[in-house]
Amino acid sequence: MSKGNKNTDKSELVKNILTNIFPTKHISAALKHFSAIIKKYKEEDWEGSILKVGKFVEAVIKCLCGYCGKTLPRSRQFNVGRIVKELENMSSQFDDTIRILIPRACIFVYDIASNRGARHDPDEIDPNKMDAAVSVPIISWILAELIRFADSGSSTPEAAMDIVNELLEKKYPYLEKVNGRIYINLEGLSAQDIGLLLLNAIYPKRISRKNLINLIERHGYSSNAAAIAVFRLKKFVDDDNNNWKLRGIGRQKAESILPHST
Repeated sequence: MSKGNKNTDKSELVKNILTNIFPTKHISAALKHFSAIIKKYKEEDWEGSILKVGKFVEAVIKCLCGYCGKTLPRSRQFNVGRIVKELENMSSQFDDTIRILIPRACIFVYDIASNRGARHDPDEIDPNKMDAAVSVPIISWILAELIRFADSGSSTPEAAMDIVNELLEKKYPYLEKVNGRIYINLEGLSAQDIGLLLLNAIYPKRISRKNLINLIERHGYSSNAAAIAVFRLKKFVDDDNNNWKLRGIGRQKAESILPHST
């Protein structure tokens, strides 16, 4: 496998390998959805993670079609199940990885996304951690298999999976959990910045105002500084009886802090 420069971003390395044989447009989409799946999974947003799995699968199927020279139907006529059957029936000149193995793995997780509530209004089953937990390893295998295949046979399954595992590393490396308590391992942040990043890490769950103050204090700030910081964060949260959940404006603000700190 091409090692490239040690400082090369792994996502760019993966993209470069895959676009050697697969359409750039659909590879870019697949990698974007993969990243979103992992981010939402680590945020414990099970429904959001599973929903992105469906989009990832659609992008992967489009990649396989492009590789086989198959013309894609219009968006409204795009049907994953039907296209997978067509791939299976294609000439055996195409490797089983492309015709059968990857498509069947895609169908499994796509059915979870489609039939367990993430893509429809659920009336019996809600998307949950179990569904997301089984989907993430499978999409990781799919991506690793695409990498192995695209690397002209010079890559081993283990090497391909190593790259994917690096993409699976914690989306927020500045976070640390100790006995359930979250710490922000960044220097030079204000108490308000720490509180915002804590809320972002906890999202979509809620945290009590009292517990948020306590977590900020654990970062070395006084009780007074922590209380003032939390007071100033009120405009970024939804307050449900002093149980706070970060709003969209708050998540955007939190993300804007990171490039300047990491």
